[in-house]
Amino acid sequence: MTWSVSAIGRAPKVREEISRQFTLNKCVEPEESVRQSAAKVIDDALAAQDDNFVVQVSASGSQSSSDWNAKTGVSNSLAISIVPMYGFIG
Repeated sequence: MTWSVSAIGRAPKVREEISRQFTLNKCVEPEESVRQSAAKVIDDALAAQDDNFVVQVSASGSQSSSDWNAKTGVSNSLAISIVPMYGFIG
């Protein structure tokens, strides 16, 4: 399964939107635990941003298995990007 979230804007609004997006779907374990850990890391990082900064956030992950029926050989990928948009006019 795969998942993704993304938003761009002032840090408080992005924090709200990303949090909302993380409530929309659930994944199977252990991917759901990885996804919820990513949600916490992103929320903590956005809480530490100055409210006036514009930030661009994107995160995605996926889980695969070498034998899906037996649920063996599970691997998880995860990417998180939080970029302050310095010099943003708007």
